[in-house]
Amino acid sequence: MASERVALMIFLLSLFTLSSSRPDNAGIAVYWGRNLQEGDLVSACDTGNYKIVLLAFLNNFGAGRTSAWDFAAHCDNGAAEKCTELESEIKYCQEQRVKVFLSIGGDPDDSDYSLSSRDDAKEVAKYLYDNFLSGQYGPLGSVKLDGIDFHIEQTENYWDDLAWELDFFRQTTSRRFYLSAAPKCLTYPIPYLGKAIATKLFDYIFVQFYNNPSCSNTTGTEALLSSWNKWVGLVASNNSLFLGLPAGPTAGEGYISPDLLKRRVLPQAKKAHNYGGVMLWDRFRDFQTGYSDQILLNVNDHVSSNSVSDAIYRCVSKAFNRVIDY
Repeated sequence: MASERVALMIFLLSLFTLSSSRPDNAGIAVYWGRNLQEGDLVSACDTGNYKIVLLAFLNNFGAGRTSAWDFAAHCDNGAAEKCTELESEIKYCQEQRVKVFLSIGGDPDDSDYSLSSRDDAKEVAKYLYDNFLSGQYGPLGSVKLDGIDFHIEQTENYWDDLAWELDFFRQTTSRRFYLSAAPKCLTYPIPYLGKAIATKLFDYIFVQFYNNPSCSNTTGTEALLSSWNKWVGLVASNNSLFLGLPAGPTAGEGYISPDLLKRRVLPQAKKAHNYGGVMLWDRFRDFQTGYSDQILLNVNDHVSSNSVSDAIYRCVSKAFNRVIDY
């Protein structure tokens, strides 16, 4: 009887593991690291609201610069210091099955980054892999982040080469990780990231449907949905396409209330074959407004949403352990 119970529990655990590991499960991604009052990573991941947390930003790199970061005083900023105090928080989030990415780039007004050549792209890719993806000791401690996010807002040169070089690492090493891009919602041409997105190497595309009146909710949802439909056909079919939105009225031009999002936008967006969910800018505003709390169930209506499947998985795991002990 005990052996039959063990076999049943193993079977149930395998089902939940398979269903939760599918890359197309919709969810919410959020940028973290822009305001100290947003709370730490642990509190963000403990909400159960996020599928992906993006650390923003590595904002100095390339063309001979000494790489540096700015996480809004959550840890020591800059090349001379380390952020190793984030190691345990990152690993905690990953244990909760929240993916943690490093976002590179950011607002050019308080950043300094560019690539000068293909060889420069190769050097930056190696720096990113060695320090943030491989598990070797680096600025964040001994971590294996789940991906690199391209949040590029200046120059278009060589970002496609950087994507190819990072893809080379994930193809030739045992370390599988993801690539994401956060382009502005303009489609013709795509600012800064057009060549990179054309490589079709990105697993997630977080389109910024804000701060661009022609394709955001500044005059109504029609412009946003029209742009969304273009993006659906523009990116690779295996990309997960996210609606990037401000998490509060002060987070960016084009704010959409949770009610309007649920009533008018999400029903249309979820018809897309490559719909991936919603990206929020940023955790600080979401912490203030509770935006993700209000939209979570609507982002993915199915039982397979992260918070539900994780809860069931934990329950089955506990039952399995009790059977083993018995």
